[in-house]
Amino acid sequence: MFGLPLRKGFSMKVSGVILNRPDMHDIAAELGVSTSDVLTKDGILTVYNTSKTSQEIIDDNALATFVAMALNISPEDISELKEVEEERVELDFDLSEFEDDD
Repeated sequence: MFGLPLRKGFSMKVSGVILNRPDMHDIAAELGVSTSDVLTKDGILTVYNTSKTSQEIIDDNALATFVAMALNISPEDISELKEVEEERVELDFDLSEFEDDD
């Protein structure tokens, strides 16, 4: 299989706030990861562990605390913390469509 290795991280349910783009940027900055490593869908926040800083935070069991600090909420508003792995996206297309006729 080709492509980049799948990212690993954590998902969590965040209660009491509606996450928006500035929140995602604040979380990324707090954890030292790229903004593309922080995602939200259906009230579930996913943070991919892609930096040394985020690994240290995870090793200290402090991920929920750091996310809560970035969002200015209580860590008690974060639940259902679980480890996740990025899902591979399969692209389905016909390479012959890109062949040059000349």
